[in-house]
Amino acid sequence: MFGKLCIAFSIIIASICLLTAATAQTVKTRGQEEDQNAISAAREEVWKAITSGKGSGAAVAIMDHGKMVYSEGFGVANRSENRPIDKDTRFNIGSTSKMFAAVAVLLLVDEGKVSLDESVAKYVPEFRMKDKRYRDITVRMLFNHSSGLPGSSFYFAYNPGDGDAHKLLLDSLRDAHLKHDPGAMSIYCNDGFTLAEMLVEKVSGEKYLHFLQERIFTPLGMNHTGASIGEIGDKDVAEYYDPKSGKKYPRETVTVYGAGGLSSTAEDLCRFGESFSSQGKRILSQASLQEILRPQPTRFSDKLRHVQMMNAFGWDYCNLPLYNSKGLQVLGKGGNTLFYSANLQIVPRENISIAAVMSGQVSGEKLTRPILDGLMLDRKLMPKKAEVIKRPVEPQAIPAQVLRYGGYYVGDMGAVKITFNRGKNTVIISPMVGKNATEKMSKPPQKYVYNNGYFHDNENGSNFYFVTVEGESYFVASKCSPYDMDVPMCQKLDASRKPVELKAKMDGTVWLLRNGPASVEVPGGSERDVDLITVSSLYKELPGYVRFLNLNREEGAGFAGIAATAFRDQGELTVFTKNGTTWARSANFLFSAANGFPKIKVGSNSVRIGEDSYDEWLKVKVGAVLRFEKPERGRIMVTTPKAVLFDSVADSGAVYAPAGSYIFCSGAAGDVFRIVAE
Repeated sequence: MFGKLCIAFSIIIASICLLTAATAQTVKTRGQEEDQNAISAAREEVWKAITSGKGSGAAVAIMDHGKMVYSEGFGVANRSENRPIDKDTRFNIGSTSKMFAAVAVLLLVDEGKVSLDESVAKYVPEFRMKDKRYRDITVRMLFNHSSGLPGSSFYFAYNPGDGDAHKLLLDSLRDAHLKHDPGAMSIYCNDGFTLAEMLVEKVSGEKYLHFLQERIFTPLGMNHTGASIGEIGDKDVAEYYDPKSGKKYPRETVTVYGAGGLSSTAEDLCRFGESFSSQGKRILSQASLQEILRPQPTRFSDKLRHVQMMNAFGWDYCNLPLYNSKGLQVLGKGGNTLFYSANLQIVPRENISIAAVMSGQVSGEKLTRPILDGLMLDRKLMPKKAEVIKRPVEPQAIPAQVLRYGGYYVGDMGAVKITFNRGKNTVIISPMVGKNATEKMSKPPQKYVYNNGYFHDNENGSNFYFVTVEGESYFVASKCSPYDMDVPMCQKLDASRKPVELKAKMDGTVWLLRNGPASVEVPGGSERDVDLITVSSLYKELPGYVRFLNLNREEGAGFAGIAATAFRDQGELTVFTKNGTTWARSANFLFSAANGFPKIKVGSNSVRIGEDSYDEWLKVKVGAVLRFEKPERGRIMVTTPKAVLFDSVADSGAVYAPAGSYIFCSGAAGDVFRIVAE
């Protein structure tokens, strides 16, 4: 579990099956033989991703001292048109957008309008939280992810006209608490960059996208960069196709521009990357350039054994240890939406930028790193990596001070129990299972051997260690691949605290999403970013904690706080009763218990959206063939807790709904849906 998580730290959310592929090339090099290692790596890695079903189209570019020395498109942008990817094909770039927010704020710093160490609330007065520590969040903390904000308050969508991303964030934060003290530790946080976007608008008096166009895109010659592809209306975009069915989905819209809402090309990202070199076309002052390139450590990062991720100004990292040992600074920023992947890597001293964009879900870092390694080998700046074959480590006696770390832990993956086998000198990581087995153990316990201060995963080559920072204990992946940096995997829970249980029934309860807009992006298959259905559970061995979307610590009859305070995208849980139905809110998601909805009956069924515009549901007790009539902008999905079986944004006609599935109806107040069950 942890070993594989470390190796695949950039998680693959979805895979895309390739049905046909064409290649369009625009290769402009100094001579391919001079960059052959880089070009070969680019082609091999991209085609490996495409032919293994992880993407349907991609583009890669390399810029060296202001010249595009390599640019190539792979695969198809549109299958029905047989339109290949070319140098101007746009892709959504996800969190790579964050670097534009970083530069935008530093441009305002250069004008003397913003101070990085001033409170964010000074510039965005509408920003308020129940937790009064929010006043201590500085502008700098938004960019090194140390604000303590809970997570991500936005939806990926298909329709650009739905919702107000800024209002959604402010409403979500108003009643929320921070995960930790501002500045204490760096935990990936999208909402901080939406606040940065709002700050730019407040201080500059301009719309964020207009500011970027005027101050960044136009000066750098980025003619194919802007809002997400669902908003721009351009023809030359890379379409997304479902990985299993091959169906074409509507174009993806992401309206949190600062956090992840831009689209671009590989060549444009290289032009942006060049601006961070002292030899390139710069738009930042020397002081701001130094600021965005230097590390931004926290109290937590200094306590780890090696460099930590996010220890930088917006970047995923501002130094790769191997390159740093040779005097080369490398900075990188990746991005993933539900449909697209992107990555930008720069070597400022050498004025080199490498960018890759793909339709599909891949680790952008794993795509671009071999290209970087190849280019540095071509330039004779780094030696060829030698393959290292290691013997499995032999177990040593686990020190007594390490044995004290046993107990219950929580991380991105939920709750686990950590125990030690002193006879075999191993640590055992066991996933927790709910009281009534509502959560099945998807992975067996993992066992790692102790040797010389680390626990070793001999199968995958990963290493781990325990550390205590300011009274909190963590299990940390050491030099996590491919970054060679330390990543906390889970933190210890207080199992001795006196339980304060929620009044609502939580063990095995099925909850259905009620405030997902009709345009909400929900890809087919089992891997989804939005939980239409979630099942809450309790743990017999861990009283006082409840598993909802995340693990929460029960603190009262209707409230459970964040348990995983050192991990991204967490939410406090509030449970309440309304009109005889039990409801639950986690972060910006609102659910109600499934037992409050009717079962579909044979024949004609009617569903009406109420004045509150909340989504409505029907339960399928007995399997049936379903046919639908819906409003023009309404949405119908047939789904189980694990997979979407039918989605009206990509499907039409009839569908078989098995017993135990649910029918989701979303639309405007007063919309009526008709479902015929046979």
